[in-house]
Amino acid sequence: MAHPTLLRLGNTIVYLFFLSSSIYNVVGPDATDIGYGKHPTYLTPAPFAFAIWGLIHTLFLGFVIWQWLGDSEEIVVEGYGSYFIIAGLLTSLWHNNWESGHLILSLLILLFASASITIVYHNLRNIPPRTYTQSLFVHAPISLYHGWLVFVTWLNIFAIFTTVHDPAHPPLLHRVLVFLVLLQLTGTAVAYTEFKNRDVGDIPGAFTIAWALFGVAAGQQSKFISISALVMGIIVLLYAFRPQVIKRRIGGGERQPLLGSAAPDEQV
Repeated sequence: MAHPTLLRLGNTIVYLFFLSSSIYNVVGPDATDIGYGKHPTYLTPAPFAFAIWGLIHTLFLGFVIWQWLGDSEEIVVEGYGSYFIIAGLLTSLWHNNWESGHLILSLLILLFASASITIVYHNLRNIPPRTYTQSLFVHAPISLYHGWLVFVTWLNIFAIFTTVHDPAHPPLLHRVLVFLVLLQLTGTAVAYTEFKNRDVGDIPGAFTIAWALFGVAAGQQSKFISISALVMGIIVLLYAFRPQVIKRRIGGGERQPLLGSAAPDEQV
């Protein structure tokens, strides 16, 4: 087991590298299209969807600062461990291979990155947030990160096995495949709510899937794909807030935290 200080230092260094890599991919001399348009598919979202990385990096910045303050050893060691370090490095490596056209290699890298974040997600399920700060800067960025990698994994798969010939009129097989993936993403968002915490759900994870679906709806010229993604995005949001609505009715309107179940006497 790594020493907590070494893990904190590793998290900090990898975060700075991860952030620098993302910024370089957007404003560097080799930057082309913002987003994932270099390898177009019938699942490719509009460029604005790429902006979610800004939110992810901002929340992880909060985690990097928070881990050096107060009692964070349990979360740093038992929650994040070395898996955030692995995922950050692999995600940066994935983007480089995606941009260079090594799509099969990029998919393999992405699967390992997703597995690392999935482990963190499961670990944190056993360490519920005690404060709103932990909800926002410890749990929320992992949920966002995990949800986005799930979507990008499907995008990478489509880039390998499909080709866009007519953006407005995809073949029937492609429409069916995209619809099935949209259903799977919707199911993933439902699983976030049911698996992590039935009482409060997982708003950040569901938001990420909804954001991806809305991005697909805005980025695709096919009416069938666009409308399907839009409808499923709305369903995801409605289901994600269902625990909050139920809690309010049962509790007579008592407020519940959206990002986790922080103790009321530790709202810092």
